[in-house]
Amino acid sequence: MENLSEQDKQILMALEYEFPLDKEPFKVIAQRFGLTEAELLEKVKNYVHEGVVKRVGMYVSFRAKGMDSALVAAQIPDNKIEIFKKKALGIKEITHNYIRIHPKYNVWYVIKAENRKLLTDNIRSLMEEVGAEDYVILFSERTVKLSVKYDVIRGISYSEPRVPRDEGRVDVDPQVLKVLSYPLPLVPRPFKEISQKLGMSEDDVLDIIRKLKERGAIRDYGATLNGEKVGITENGMLMVSSNNLEETCESLASVRETTHVVLRSSDKPWDFLCYAMLHAKSKKLILDTARKIVDQLDVKNYMILFSTENLKPGIVI
Repeated sequence: MENLSEQDKQILMALEYEFPLDKEPFKVIAQRFGLTEAELLEKVKNYVHEGVVKRVGMYVSFRAKGMDSALVAAQIPDNKIEIFKKKALGIKEITHNYIRIHPKYNVWYVIKAENRKLLTDNIRSLMEEVGAEDYVILFSERTVKLSVKYDVIRGISYSEPRVPRDEGRVDVDPQVLKVLSYPLPLVPRPFKEISQKLGMSEDDVLDIIRKLKERGAIRDYGATLNGEKVGITENGMLMVSSNNLEETCESLASVRETTHVVLRSSDKPWDFLCYAMLHAKSKKLILDTARKIVDQLDVKNYMILFSTENLKPGIVI
C-alpha cells in the first residue's frame, strides 16, 4: 500500500491512538468513519496483509513478567556481522537489533532474560561466540516511556507525554500475560475470543487489561504500524549524559515525539545512561527535533545514532 488515502491515514491513526477498550472495538471505530464493522475489519486485515500494520494489540511489560532487559552496544567485525545476524534471528529474547552509526560500536541490540545474572551470562556467551571485540551492557533500570505511535500525516513519532509508571512484576497468571501479549484476533469480539482461550469471562479480561494499563504494565495499546510502510523511514537513538538522570528521563518522556525512554546503568564506565528513540520521515526532522529537545534540558552531552540496517526486521516490541 504505497499510496495511502487520507481516509486510510485517519483510520490508521484511530487504530493507534483511539483503539477502545470495548467489547466491540472495531465497531466503535467503524462508526466514526461511516463504515460497517465488516468493512473496517476487511481494511484492517488488508493493512496487516500488506505490512502496514504489524499488529493490533498491546505490549505487556517484561517487568510485569518478572524479567530483566539490557541494551548491548557491541563492536563486531564486519566479516562477522552475518554470523551474528543469523545467531540473533534464532534468539527470541532479542527484540531489537540494529547496525548504528557510532565511532566504535556498530551493533546495538536489546535482549531479555529471567534475571540479571542469566541476562549477563547470555550476553557474554553470545558476544564470545560471534567474536565481538568489545561491548557495553546497558541494563534497563526503568522504562520511563514506551509508546510507539506515528503521526502519519506529519511524518513523525507522536504520543502521549505522560505514561503510568511500570511497577514491576504483577500478580496475574503468567498464562494470562502470555495470551495478552499475542496480537488481538481480527474479529468483531476479540476479547471474547481471548476469554474463551483463558476460561474466563469477557468482562474479566477487559478488567484485567484496564488495571494493567493503569499501572503501566500494559503499554502501546492499539495498532503498531510499520514505519517504513507509512513513510517514517528513519529512526534515531538519542543518548543523553546528565547530572540528574531521573529528571532528564522524565523530561524526555514528556516530549510527544519520543517513543522509548529508558533509564539505564552500565557494566563499565559509560557517560550516556538516558536513552530515547525518535522516528521520522527524514534524518533532518529527527536532528531538528532532537536539538530542540536537548536545548531545553540540563544535559552535559548527547549523541544521536541513526540506524543503517535492521538485523531483525518484523519484530514487534
